Amino acid sequence: MKYYNLGDEIIPNFKSVPTTGHTPGHSSVEVSSKGEKLFVWGDLLHNHALQLPEPSVAAEFDVNAKSARASRLAMFPKLAKNKTWIAGAHLPFPGLGHIRQEKKGYSWVPVEYTPLEY
Repeated sequence: MKYYNLGDEIIPNFKSVPTTGHTPGHSSVEVSSKGEKLFVWGDLLHNHALQLPEPSVAAEFDVNAKSARASRLAMFPKLAKNKTWIAGAHLPFPGLGHIRQEKKGYSWVPVEYTPLEY
């Protein structure tokens, strides 16, 4: 077991990112490889249909709604601007994609799948 602080690099190319609020010490993980990033956000959001258009909407599941709201409001603009890949729970299938800035809030843009070629 390896203990780490929020914001530490856990192992090479895997960085803990503080996204507190859902639970004490809640963090997400930013994975970097070949110039791209994947942000695994855990429970940063609970309902994409409500909280992407309006990130300030709180969920009763959050231990500290004020901190959870602040985490979303801090992270969403960065993730959208950088077109960061996102993986997380509470997102429509396949749970992998990007968020896009809209006039009001954000929208979910899932990765597109193509048939495998053999």
